[in-house]
Amino acid sequence: MHIHILGICGTFMGGAAVLAQQLGHRVTGSDANVYPQ
Repeated sequence: MHIHILGICGTFMGGAAVLAQQLGHRVTGSDANVYPQ
């Protein structure tokens, strides 16, 4: 499954992305801000 996550740079959404990827999903994401700046 392909999962696209909005706000992926946040702590929770970034963790959710890692978990989804470890479960074998294709993960992409976008965010208005990128850290560190």
